[in-house]
Amino acid sequence: MAAEAVRTERPCAMMRRAAESARRDIKRRRDEIFRLRSEIGHLRGQPDPDQKAIAALEQRVESLAAQLKQDELSLDTLEQVISENC
Repeated sequence: MAAEAVRTERPCAMMRRAAESARRDIKRRRDEIFRLRSEIGHLRGQPDPDQKAIAALEQRVESLAAQLKQDELSLDTLEQVISENC
Protein backbone atom coordinates (compact mmCIF):
# COMPACT_ATOMS: atom_id res chain seq x y z
CA MET A 1 0.00 0.00 0.00
CA ALA A 2 2.78 2.48 0.88
CA ALA A 3 4.61 1.72 -2.36
CA GLU A 4 1.39 2.38 -4.24
CA ALA A 5 1.06 5.77 -2.53
CA VAL A 6 4.59 6.72 -3.60
CA ARG A 7 3.86 5.80 -7.22
CA THR A 8 0.79 8.03 -7.27
CA GLU A 9 2.41 10.92 -5.41
CA ARG A 10 2.47 14.16 -7.37
CA PRO A 11 5.85 15.57 -8.48
CA CYS A 12 5.63 18.65 -6.27
CA ALA A 13 4.85 16.54 -3.22
CA MET A 14 7.77 14.27 -4.05
CA MET A 15 10.12 17.23 -4.36
CA ARG A 16 8.89 18.72 -1.08
CA ARG A 17 9.43 15.37 0.63
CA ALA A 18 12.93 15.15 -0.87
CA ALA A 19 13.70 18.70 0.32
CA GLU A 20 12.56 17.88 3.85
CA SER A 21 14.72 14.78 3.87
CA ALA A 22 17.69 16.84 2.62
CA ARG A 23 17.14 19.38 5.42
CA ARG A 24 17.25 16.58 8.00
CA ASP A 25 20.43 15.18 6.44
CA ILE A 26 22.04 18.62 6.46
CA LYS A 27 21.16 19.10 10.12
CA ARG A 28 22.62 15.70 11.02
CA ARG A 29 25.80 16.51 9.11
CA ARG A 30 26.12 19.91 10.85
CA ASP A 31 25.58 18.27 14.23
CA GLU A 32 28.26 15.67 13.45
CA ILE A 33 30.73 18.39 12.41
CA PHE A 34 29.99 20.27 15.65
CA ARG A 35 30.51 17.10 17.69
CA LEU A 36 33.79 16.30 15.96
CA ARG A 37 35.10 19.85 16.41
CA SER A 38 34.24 19.64 20.08
CA GLU A 39 36.11 16.35 20.33
CA ILE A 40 39.11 17.90 18.57
CA GLY A 41 39.06 20.76 21.08
CA HIS A 42 38.92 18.29 23.93
CA LEU A 43 41.86 16.30 22.54
CA ARG A 44 43.92 19.46 22.02
CA GLY A 45 43.30 20.38 25.65
CA GLN A 46 44.97 17.20 26.88
CA PRO A 47 48.50 17.38 28.36
CA ASP A 48 49.87 15.16 25.57
CA PRO A 49 47.39 15.46 22.66
CA ASP A 50 47.15 12.53 20.26
CA GLN A 51 48.13 14.28 17.02
CA LYS A 52 47.17 11.31 14.85
CA ALA A 53 43.67 11.20 16.33
CA ILE A 54 43.34 14.96 15.91
CA ALA A 55 44.50 14.78 12.29
CA ALA A 56 42.05 11.95 11.56
CA LEU A 57 39.17 13.90 13.09
CA GLU A 58 40.16 17.05 11.20
CA GLN A 59 40.20 15.07 7.97
CA ARG A 60 36.74 13.72 8.75
CA VAL A 61 35.49 17.25 9.45
CA GLU A 62 36.88 18.45 6.10
CA SER A 63 35.15 15.58 4.32
CA LEU A 64 31.84 16.24 6.07
CA ALA A 65 32.12 19.98 5.38
CA ALA A 66 32.61 19.29 1.65
CA GLN A 67 29.59 16.96 1.65
CA LEU A 68 27.60 19.55 3.59
CA LYS A 69 28.41 22.25 1.04
CA GLN A 70 27.28 19.97 -1.81
CA ASP A 71 24.10 19.01 0.07
CA GLU A 72 23.28 22.67 0.70
CA LEU A 73 23.79 23.54 -2.98
CA SER A 74 21.58 20.62 -4.03
CA LEU A 75 18.87 21.64 -1.57
CA ASP A 76 19.04 25.23 -2.76
CA THR A 77 18.55 24.09 -6.35
CA LEU A 78 15.67 21.82 -5.38
CA GLU A 79 13.99 24.61 -3.41
CA GLN A 80 14.32 26.93 -6.42
CA VAL A 81 12.67 24.34 -8.65
CA ILE A 82 9.87 23.90 -6.12
CA SER A 83 9.26 27.64 -5.79
CA GLU A 84 9.21 28.09 -9.56
CA ASN A 85 7.02 25.10 -10.40
CA CYS A 86 4.81 24.24 -7.45
